[in-house]
Amino acid sequence: MNFLKNHWFGLFSSIIVFFYFLIFVLLLISPRIDAKKRGFIPCTEQMITNIFDCGDGAYLCILKQIIKNSSCDVKVIATGLSDWTAGKQKSPWANYIFTPEVDVIEPDEDLENFYKNNPNVKKQMLELEQMNKELENEPFKPTEVESK
Repeated sequence: MNFLKNHWFGLFSSIIVFFYFLIFVLLLISPRIDAKKRGFIPCTEQMITNIFDCGDGAYLCILKQIIKNSSCDVKVIATGLSDWTAGKQKSPWANYIFTPEVDVIEPDEDLENFYKNNPNVKKQMLELEQMNKELENEPFKPTEVESK
């Protein structure tokens, strides 16, 4: 008991750091793209929307949104635990560590035709940039219409 009296703050701090490290690892290994928007994806999308609504220079608002996102992530983990204990899923992490389903994007015929007709788009873009620089470097000569 004397050990707890002397080291309670260090133990408490270590538990909090371990808890956030565990959440960090779970976020790191969970899928980031999913067609069904499962796991931590809705929390992250909501955080991004809220941060964009904060505006430039609103650091306290951004910090508040990050903390709100952390609580959303904890809720996802808690939901997984409660669903597992209720028998709704196989494991406590099944709702945020899963094989993602990705939407298959159909190829666009117009885009394919564009690339067939223009096989070297990068070269054409570089040529256009060079022509733009040449036009910018030419001296300006007013025409009759502009001088009137």
